[in-house]
Amino acid sequence: MAFRNLYIENPAKLSIKRNHLIILQDEEYSIPIEDIQSVMIENRQCTITAPALSLLAENQVALYTCDARYLPCAVLLPLGNHSRKLQVLEQQLSLQKRVKKRIWQKIVKQKIINQAKCLELTNKNGVSELLALASKVEEGDRTFCESQAAKIYFLELFGEGFTRRQDNTQNAALNYGYALVRGVLARDICAHGLESALGVFHHNELNAFNLADDLIEPFRPYIDLWVSNNVYYTDLMLTGKNKRELFSLLSSKVDIDQEIHSLTSALRKTTASFSTCCKNNSASWIKLPELIPLSIHEYD
Repeated sequence: MAFRNLYIENPAKLSIKRNHLIILQDEEYSIPIEDIQSVMIENRQCTITAPALSLLAENQVALYTCDARYLPCAVLLPLGNHSRKLQVLEQQLSLQKRVKKRIWQKIVKQKIINQAKCLELTNKNGVSELLALASKVEEGDRTFCESQAAKIYFLELFGEGFTRRQDNTQNAALNYGYALVRGVLARDICAHGLESALGVFHHNELNAFNLADDLIEPFRPYIDLWVSNNVYYTDLMLTGKNKRELFSLLSSKVDIDQEIHSLTSALRKTTASFSTCCKNNSASWIKLPELIPLSIHEYD
């Protein structure tokens, strides 16, 4: 099982040799492809060979590249790896509107519950208000409990005056973490033969990843929890250490379906469960994470 998340912040050449990823810097590193679940290339002086790109994609490795601000701007997605793409697409297209609303209800409810848990773990107020809102979420969230919860949640977590639209280091950290999780979801969606543009709630015709933006919601509090404990309003910039630690969250423990998995494995499990929802035209199969204190998942 893949378990390594590689973060490359210095100039390097990446190539393939005997099913190993070769990273050439001052020294040469050789890592079995089967051990790698994601690669972050932050330095813009890195080069990577075409065979390396192809083999990483064939092995479902999420490969991220960064823009001039060192923020994730792209992820390599596998194509054609699912044997019954058309069948899965037809099932996804046939998902009933009522089922979509019930799936979204479950997603929003679990997101708010996880937000309440995040406030509890950071010793903040607002826990009871969020749990009350979670119990009131209706099909399709037609009473907008998600937005009501967000107003309470972010003010309690980051303080009076904070908004997600501000240009500050805390928001930069949140955006960085969300982009990482979204990228893994986008990869898993493609790997399961699903169409990423077809969401259950998000339906922006300019967004190629509506489904990823649906499924990410209950996972966001994992990023929020780390940022609230490690990045502060007075910080001038997001540091390399911050970004490495956010990247390492992909290996943190997640409670899902009464089992402990890494965050990456939990994302895959949620995506697979959505595929099962489409197959059975039922919301009852969706599996979502429950927030627990952050710690690295250890593999045997």
